[in-house]
Parts: sequence; structure tokens; C-alpha cells
Amino acid sequence: MTIDTVIPLYGGYTLGKNDGVVFVKGAIPGETVVAEVVEKKKDYRVARVKNIITVSPDRITPPCPVFDICGGCHYQYISYERQVRIKEEITLDCLRRIAKSDISLDASLIDNPWHYRKRVQLKISRDGRIGFYRPLSHDVVEFEECLIVDPKINQVIKKLKSEKKLTGIKEIHLQKGDTIVARIIADVVNEEEVIELFKGSDISGAILNSKTLYGDTHIYLPMDIGVDDITRLRYLYRVSAGTFYQSNWSLNQKMIGLILRYIKNINPARVLDLYAGAGNLSIPASAFSREVIAVEENPQACNDGINNLSLNNIDNIRFINKKAEGINANLRAEVIMLDPPRQGLSMTVKKKLMSMAPEWIIYLSCNPTTFCRDLKFLSERYEVESLRVIDMFPQTYHIELLGILKMKNN
Repeated sequence: MTIDTVIPLYGGYTLGKNDGVVFVKGAIPGETVVAEVVEKKKDYRVARVKNIITVSPDRITPPCPVFDICGGCHYQYISYERQVRIKEEITLDCLRRIAKSDISLDASLIDNPWHYRKRVQLKISRDGRIGFYRPLSHDVVEFEECLIVDPKINQVIKKLKSEKKLTGIKEIHLQKGDTIVARIIADVVNEEEVIELFKGSDISGAILNSKTLYGDTHIYLPMDIGVDDITRLRYLYRVSAGTFYQSNWSLNQKMIGLILRYIKNINPARVLDLYAGAGNLSIPASAFSREVIAVEENPQACNDGINNLSLNNIDNIRFINKKAEGINANLRAEVIMLDPPRQGLSMTVKKKLMSMAPEWIIYLSCNPTTFCRDLKFLSERYEVESLRVIDMFPQTYHIELLGILKMKNN
């Protein structure tokens, strides 16, 4: 069927109209396409582009030979400038529909759209092939080189692929800092063979399931943050294999610099960091606050954070190992920083935020729909000082947002 595509939708689709609502995969808004329906839902149909009648000037040839087969990327057929605009348009649509807000966005924060990932999760087939899952399946798609992964990680993957001893291993999670470490998920394997294989692939340390297999299983990442023309902060950030950290580390440092400009101007006595991880935001925020309280549910990440304090000679951060929901509602802080998982803030956390009544809320979100839902709740007492897309994941539909909320005067 022929479809005129209209606006972008979250999830890598474009809204089309043809005797009802159609979610089109593989189109760019404004294109007229011939598409095949691949799924029927109650209120809409899902279709895949088969042919393009009116081609967008933003359409390019995907550089990856397994694009649209591998499940890692979604937007390689779109010029990078248009990718960013699409994410801005989706965010504005979510703001209007969910948050009931017509605020505008500040300029998006971007960096290199290729080879940016410092973390990767590889899937292993039963016969030992390495790759990523095909969308909506457990079929492993192999690749020669992943164009969004750090080149040194690609080198390690090539060495792993040259071996034939991967049977029994289900997943390999690689993390790159000063070295490359691995977390291996496996059933029954010969540990000596695995050690020989991974050491020979330039992996400095590895964990097998939850057991340290060999080497140092920590990596160190430099934090080099420009706050303004005068101030530059430098730290060393340590994380364990398996601990979450921002995979687009270069853009992460730029984003922190942006956040710190606000915190420096506010000059708070106390900052509360919920969902703190190993201190990605807490550590640099400590330079402009008398005290930082970092709350993190994951004990390993919390322990990494505590180690980061001694590593960087910081004495004004206190880590608390508990869920954000467990924070004392009577705690007072001028600034509360939030970096929740995709499901956003629970109602418990939102109610506690309203009770704690910080002057400022800095909200880093990886899901525009849950961010807008939470913003609608918080807008009773807070207004948006700034909101922008942080394009942490180029070539994909994922959207990261940085919202700066300020308490209303009335």
C-alpha cells in the first residue's frame, strides 16, 4: 500500500496515513512510500517500507552492511542532522501530548555520531558465533565491525571471533576505559580455556557470571570537564565490570560541564543525587557544593562510588546504599539531581520530591514519555528553566533529555 508519512514517532517509526493509522518502519517524515503491513494492532497497523516514491533529501545509504538486520541501530539511513531534529520533534510532541506543555527546547548537545560506545553487550550463538540479536528474535547476527563501538573494542571482538572455543558462553559484556574488561555470562565452560582465550584477546580482567576469573576487573575513565572559560575539573572515575556508566563517555563529560554551570551559579549548601551510580554527577558536583548525598540502590555501584572518593581525595560526598524511594522526605537540599531508569520516577519519589521542595531539580532522562509524565506531575510547583536533547545514542531512536527545573515563585 502507498503511505504518506507525516511525523516521527518514538521507537524508530514514522506516522503514516492510509485508511487509518500506520506506524511505518524505515521511512523519513515527508516521504511517500510503498509499505507492507507486518503487524496488526487494535488501533493501528505496523508496516515496513518496500519502496520509496518520494525520497527525502535527508535519506542516505547506511554505511553498515548489516544495518536493519542487526538490532543495534535504527537511523543509519537518515543524515545525522535530521536524526537530531527527529529526536527534538518527538520530544516536543511528547511535551504537548503528555506534559500538556508548549515549552521550547534549547540547542541539542551532540558529539561524534560514530564509534562512541565504551560498553557493548555481545550475544553468542550455540555454535559460538558472536554478534547482536536480530530484532524480535534470538538469532545472532555477525558483523565485521560495529560502527558505533569504540575501535579498540572492535579489535578485541575480532580476536574473540578468530577463536573456536566460545561454546557454552551466552553473553560477553565488554567495557573500555584505560583497559578492556569483560563480564561473561555462561553455563558450563572450561575456565582455563576461557582464561586463555580472553587473555589472548587483550582483555585485562574478566568475571565469569559473578566470580572473578582473572585480572583486575575495574576500568578507569578520565573525567575532564570544562565548566566555563576559567574552570576545568579533572577526576579519575573507576567502575567495576558490570557496573553501569554512560557508554558515550565523551558526550557525558560535555553534559556534566553543562550541569555544573547551573550548580556553580546556584552555589548550594547541599546537593542530593538520586540514582547516583558510582558518582558520575556527584563527584563533579562536589566541587561547587559544601555537601553531596549520593543515593544508589546497587551495592556494587555504591562501593565503586565510595572507592572513587578516596581515589580523588573527595571528603564532602556521602554515599547511601538504598532505593531512591527510601530517602527521608524531611531531608533538605537546594538541588536534587535525578537519573532514573527508563520507567522514570515512581509516585513515591515524586511525592517525596514535592515534600522536600528543592529550589532546583536537575532531571536526566533516557525516556521522553516517562519524563513528560513526571514533568506534568512536578509542574504544579516547578517550571522548566531549560530542556534539551543530549544525543547519547546516535544512529538509534533512543533519546536522552536534560531538564533543569526551578521552583515557581508563587
